[in-house]
Order: sequence, then structure tokens, then C-alpha cells
Amino acid sequence: MGSISNLSQVIFKMSSGDLASEINLKPEAWRILTQVNGGRTLAEIAKNVGMDEATAVNLADTLFKAHILEVAPGSVQPASESVDAKFFNNITRELAKAMGPLASVIVEDEIAALGEALENFPRDRLADLVERVSESIKDNTKRLNFQRLMLEAIRKL
Repeated sequence: MGSISNLSQVIFKMSSGDLASEINLKPEAWRILTQVNGGRTLAEIAKNVGMDEATAVNLADTLFKAHILEVAPGSVQPASESVDAKFFNNITRELAKAMGPLASVIVEDEIAALGEALENFPRDRLADLVERVSESIKDNTKRLNFQRLMLEAIRKL
């Protein structure tokens, strides 16, 4: 979900959605849940229950993924891993080979269309971006080749 220090600053609240049908919580998870009030950061909760931050972060991440916790309004959002400029230079270069000089404009437009920014594009949205960008490659062989190259590049991240 991002770096530990970032997640420790997140403020969680109990989820209002439906819970998974079967939930098996460890005693440590219960200790965290009793402290969640939509106002305390995870670091404060860890300190209150005498738990080290890394353990609290791992437990909170699990509770978050199980939809037991959600990020409280006004909290810092947990950062997702982002992709660096080198990756976008690569995507733009390969796209230009496949379809010409408009590649950089298309990449920028598709990033904007996804509601993201080049500076901190989330790694988990790369597949969406590659798919959208490759739609602008008319030639089937070039499109498939581009997608194959991008898949290899994403694997190496």
C-alpha cells in the first residue's frame, strides 16, 4: 500500500459496508480495532496499545483489505506505488515507433483521461494505461508488439 511511515499517518474508521462473511481476527487485530475512532492515526493507535508500528501497519492493511476499516475523511490517503518518468519515456518511445510523433500527446491525454498525473502515476493503473494507449495503434501487429514490450517493462518495475 505504500511505505510504512506513510500508512502509519493514515486515520482509519470502521467500515460502513458489508463485511466478508467469515472473519477470523487475531487478538492484536482486536487491540487495534478497539482504538479506531476516525480521529487517531495508526501510529497513535500502535503507541496506545503498545505495538510496534510495522505490526500495526500490517494488521491495519489486512483489516483495510477485508473492508473492516476504511480511510477516514480528511486523513492522508495511503500512497500507492507510483511509476517513474523513465517508464513513461519508455512507453512514449515504443508508442512512437508503432504510430509516430503523436505518441507523447496520446500518453499524456490518456493519463489525464484516467484522472492521474504523470508525476505520481499509480503502478496498479499501468495496465489500464497501456490498454488505452494501444487502442491508438491501428496496425494489429504493431499493437500486439507494443503490448508485449509494455508487459515486459511492467514486469521489470
